[in-house]
Amino acid sequence: MRKVVFSIALLFSTASMAVEWNNPIAGICAGEYQVVGTVGLGAGELQVNKDQDGFGYASIGIAPTVGVWQTELRYSNFDDGGVSADTYGLNFKIDFSFDCDVQCLYWMAGWTYGEFDVDTIDSRGLTILVEEDGSDDYWHTGVGYRYRWTRDFDTSVEYMYNDVGTVAGFDLGHMRSLTLNFSYRFFGPQ
Repeated sequence: MRKVVFSIALLFSTASMAVEWNNPIAGICAGEYQVVGTVGLGAGELQVNKDQDGFGYASIGIAPTVGVWQTELRYSNFDDGGVSADTYGLNFKIDFSFDCDVQCLYWMAGWTYGEFDVDTIDSRGLTILVEEDGSDDYWHTGVGYRYRWTRDFDTSVEYMYNDVGTVAGFDLGHMRSLTLNFSYRFFGPQ
């Protein structure tokens, strides 16, 4: 009987620890994880039009207080006059050094869904009138450099490559962006 009671106690103790470990809300309240809000502005270029224009994004993510990774949901907007895009994505960042404190070099990768409004396409020196909407899901990757000013505030510069593909019957190619970002970490250790 003691073996049965011991087995049940061991089983329930590991299950309760697993519930605590997998609960991000409890981890945020305990200061183990932080919520990271980010806004960024910069320039983007869609391969088909080769026209740089404004690119901006905002994200909300979660990162461990003492860790080197971050997972975020991000929204970005791009408009070069011929094509405008609203993109929604899941992004994962991890630092190269694994011991980042003040200055960090990191890579990122993820998956994006984009809604495109294609007005005109520049092809072989001609401007083609399209005026169609379309959507696509695609992968993205990039690198960044982050500088932490305080424990909660940092700035970063990110280069991102988005493999867009065919939308509204046209191969839009890739979209590249370079942004300057401002991030703030909420619910950190007190």
